[in-house]
Amino acid sequence: MRLMLRAAEGRRSARFGVTLSAMALLMTGCGNERVADDGPAPDVIPFVSARVTDNPGGTSTVRWSAPGVATVRIYAEGRGEPVAEGGPRGTATVRGVAAHGRRWFRLVPDRGRALRLADRSLGLASVPNFRDAGGYRTADGRWVAMGKVYRSAGLERISAADRRTLRELGIGSVYDLRTVDEARAQPDALRGADPRPRLLDVLGPGRSIANTPPASAHHARTLMRDSYGDFVAKKTGRRAYRTLFTAVAGADKAVLYHCTAGKDRTGWASAALLTALGVPHGTVVRDYLASNPALAGYNRQAREHLPDAREAAYEPMLGVRENYLHAAFGRVSDDYGSFDRYLKGGLRLADRQLVALRDALLVGEPAS
Repeated sequence: MRLMLRAAEGRRSARFGVTLSAMALLMTGCGNERVADDGPAPDVIPFVSARVTDNPGGTSTVRWSAPGVATVRIYAEGRGEPVAEGGPRGTATVRGVAAHGRRWFRLVPDRGRALRLADRSLGLASVPNFRDAGGYRTADGRWVAMGKVYRSAGLERISAADRRTLRELGIGSVYDLRTVDEARAQPDALRGADPRPRLLDVLGPGRSIANTPPASAHHARTLMRDSYGDFVAKKTGRRAYRTLFTAVAGADKAVLYHCTAGKDRTGWASAALLTALGVPHGTVVRDYLASNPALAGYNRQAREHLPDAREAAYEPMLGVRENYLHAAFGRVSDDYGSFDRYLKGGLRLADRQLVALRDALLVGEPAS
């Protein structure tokens, strides 16, 4: 079922265009499913899934599922009237919300706490793979807040326009996970009022994906798996990720971390952070694999600069693969027995620091 809605804003003649497809539309009386009397508590976010996707042409699509509620109203941030309204599950495509800046939406249920979301991908032209690390639901029903932690590829070619975007996002700290030699060869192009990057060398000296050209595709795959294990096992990696997580927990502004392509050292940073926050492993893996489509253009250019004879050897290093991530989690299991022991024994994060990290990044109360 599809319904065209229009909502006027005050006296202005500009209007929102909304296409809404929902399984339970309040205003049409369709799908009047029974809502349990014991709905979500006031501080529990009832959404089991929700996502915003910005589309070409200036529209945004909002999808949600919130069993146990009767009505969900969608508000574009800064607008007083809802731009869409539906039942427990639905999809709304909204146009005419914002011509500039990030498009934020509040999903407001009739029971429980509202959820604030935007598209996870920022789509910066000069910084590939720039994404919000939040917007995921934890196993206990809380959500990782958006707008607090960002991840990206290197900033050595960042444009003036994208530097402005960093300031508009409120980013106050930048952490560079590359090696000393990489950072020296291609320093972040931040200047003036931009945050000064802090180097957190994950891999340190020694042979790794940061400094070793692959001799073959097999060699490249081995380098990738071994380096992912080093993210966990090497002292430099443990120190870098401990510093990063501690900084995120205590930050009063948004944080950005990056490496070269924003997929390996940065990929483990996000995977470990989300796991520490209680995000299910399947969601963690999907977030990690999202680097592949995000880097499609970047990798296409990389292939164009490779000699034909070398392309096959480098191919395993251009994207991410699930078994690379499993190499890191496998090293956690081998060395520490559990992820909690890795956080406390490997990264030396005390209980109070983990509580501070979760308090800083999670919204809502546990659903159970």
